[in-house]
Amino acid sequence: MLRQWFTRVLGLEEVGPVTYFEWFLRHPWPSIVVLLCIVAAVAFAARLYWRERGISRRRRIFLGIFRGILYTILILLLFEPVFGIEMSVKLRQSLLVLLDTSESMGIPDARKKERELEEAAMAMGKLPFEKGSQPMDARTRTEAAAARRIDLAKGILDNPNLDLFQKLEADYKLRYFSFAETVVPASGEGDELAASLRRVGATGKSTRLGTAIDDVVARYSGQPIAGVIALTDGASNEGLEPLEVARKMKDRGIPLFPVGIGVPDPPDVRVEGLVVQDTVFAKDRVPVRFRLTSKGFTNRHLDVVVTVDGKEIARQDVVLTGDTQFEEMSFLPEEGAASLTLKVAATPLPGEVVADNNHLSQNIRVIDEKIKVLYVEGKPRWEYRYLRAVLLRDYRLDVKFLLTQGDRDLPKASDRYLERFPEVAGEAFIWDLVILGDVPASYFTPAQLNRIEQLVRERGGSLLVLPGHQNPLTTYLGSPIEGILPVRLQPESWEAVEETVYPVVTSKGDEMTVVTLEVPEERNTARWARVRPLYQVPAVAGAKPAATVLATLSDFPRRREPYPLICWQRYGRGKAMFVGTDQLWRLRFKLGDRYHARYWGQVIQFLTLSRLLGENKRIQIETGHRSFRTGERVPIYANVLSEAFEPVNLAAYSIYVERPEGQAETSQIKLEPVRDVPGFYQGFFTPEIEGRYVLRASPAEREYANSVELQVATTPLEQLEPALQEDSLRKLAELSGGRYFTIRDLPTLPDQLQQQLETTIVRREKELWDLPFIFIVVLLCAATEWFFRRRYDLI
Repeated sequence: MLRQWFTRVLGLEEVGPVTYFEWFLRHPWPSIVVLLCIVAAVAFAARLYWRERGISRRRRIFLGIFRGILYTILILLLFEPVFGIEMSVKLRQSLLVLLDTSESMGIPDARKKERELEEAAMAMGKLPFEKGSQPMDARTRTEAAAARRIDLAKGILDNPNLDLFQKLEADYKLRYFSFAETVVPASGEGDELAASLRRVGATGKSTRLGTAIDDVVARYSGQPIAGVIALTDGASNEGLEPLEVARKMKDRGIPLFPVGIGVPDPPDVRVEGLVVQDTVFAKDRVPVRFRLTSKGFTNRHLDVVVTVDGKEIARQDVVLTGDTQFEEMSFLPEEGAASLTLKVAATPLPGEVVADNNHLSQNIRVIDEKIKVLYVEGKPRWEYRYLRAVLLRDYRLDVKFLLTQGDRDLPKASDRYLERFPEVAGEAFIWDLVILGDVPASYFTPAQLNRIEQLVRERGGSLLVLPGHQNPLTTYLGSPIEGILPVRLQPESWEAVEETVYPVVTSKGDEMTVVTLEVPEERNTARWARVRPLYQVPAVAGAKPAATVLATLSDFPRRREPYPLICWQRYGRGKAMFVGTDQLWRLRFKLGDRYHARYWGQVIQFLTLSRLLGENKRIQIETGHRSFRTGERVPIYANVLSEAFEPVNLAAYSIYVERPEGQAETSQIKLEPVRDVPGFYQGFFTPEIEGRYVLRASPAEREYANSVELQVATTPLEQLEPALQEDSLRKLAELSGGRYFTIRDLPTLPDQLQQQLETTIVRREKELWDLPFIFIVVLLCAATEWFFRRRYDLI
């Protein structure tokens, strides 16, 4: 009690039980000096009254005490006395509230179900949350049907029927934030805070939910946090992965409580996943594949139009399934065209919540030149027979054949056949592609093998190796061909595989059209699964470090390293591909000519187009694909070789970005070297406006480098997925140890919060020289002594 009385008298706010109490002098003089001063002052007071003989001894002692107290207090004040106390303080936990202000929150959901209308009315304060509440009138129903998501979220924050956040304020410190691309703290308190939250609009161009949660929690690091409440539709499209952040919050003991705002299945049609070749041949019918995703429009007819440079070239009536479906159309490029802009657009249907996601576009390059192919084969095996038919009917190809074990009189009867592989550079270097079949290395002279290596390394040609069962690849050990191959050879010849094993497309293969027989991925996998039995494959030690594996064998779980059945790599200015089976003819045998011809056509086009376009240069710039959205980060890669076609090791490599006409000047992008890959550099840039961009090397190196043209279109991220991501939000809450809430569930939210009061020790100090209480004591002592001295006639 005494300590608590002292804290009140000393003006120290009592915030908890006092655990420690002390006083000390802040002035650095030794305590013995202070004590001697006090003793001297008290002795002086005693001597002063000892000499007063006009009053009694008792009265002299009485007055001396007051004089001694007065001197003692004044001396102590000169040495700056301080009182210090330590108190146990109870800390309230912080509760962080996030309001999503991205553009998707501005969607006015087309609410038709009674439950959706009721929840919207509850959020806006038009209906109470109690069960069995009064029915909605016509006006309330109309307002609820057209309300935007942001309006519902604001209504929840300041809902008189719910009074949720006012109740939480009694037990927690509420911190409010709005977020979209960035996090913005709400300003003010009380009415000012409510007004600031009402002013925010749904204007954010993207949603970074994971980043926002991580950011606000970091701002209160070290303080107790009860949880994070997020009012959002869950459409996170940039920043940190929300589920990874949720796992991080679980480890820190911070539960997440997302509140879903929106409709899970708004009426919408989206055009997605446009798949079309970047470069096509004139007079070649080009397939255009795309994915349609529809919700709320089952059995409705949709008009899909394909345009090239604004001119309609194909139209198709599609019956919607209400789910994801894949469609394919085609067009024939006009003669004389060098580049085209292809656009696939679906006519918006009445009632769609978003119409900006109904179209996709892509730039296409058109060439009109034949591909020169030389196919060197041993005996006419099945693979050769089927592939020969594909090659001969492809008008894009100028094909010659060289049979090492066939009819020797064929070259005399037909100009399609050669007698031998050319050794003269002028004859050997005309080929864009050499297909090397079941032929031993001993067939070629050293000069011929060197010509093949030079064709690929220096002239930008390509080599496709298609081994057979008679002549193993081991014959090429130590030859120039071994260096070109994307696989590591070993002394063993063959490896037997079980009859149930089949080719499996890798993730890298899914990104390229080379091994795509059909979309989606599930159907493509099913087509490749028919290619069996394979019987045996060449025994290789795996893919080389620079190789890209497009397909492996399905028995990869049992292997230490997946078998590189189909893989390729760059070699100098050209490309080399290895296909480890001669059983691909089974595609035609089991599935028909369509898939077999499609595969080989895609392979040949992939291997040869670079040379035809003049892009097999020693400096290669790549971006993965050629169409991007404004605000989307564009990855840039550069493979830089010296004049001797050796990797160039630099601290950084710069390329130049030519922006659309009428915009800023060319900008320079610095690429950083990729670790453990000599001569390979990567970097990024983000286009902010739509239009045509061109990536080039420096002016001094442009003669030896390719250029890349990009098409950037404005496709709002927030319009790509307008539905409430309820499943994602539920998973987010589950991983963090929290709970997902619908609008109807909000009254139960306080019960889910586990309030845990934490205590800490707070130390406070107070100087005594300016306390009113001290000066009152000094005044009382002085006044009392003066009063009695006057009374005793000592003045």
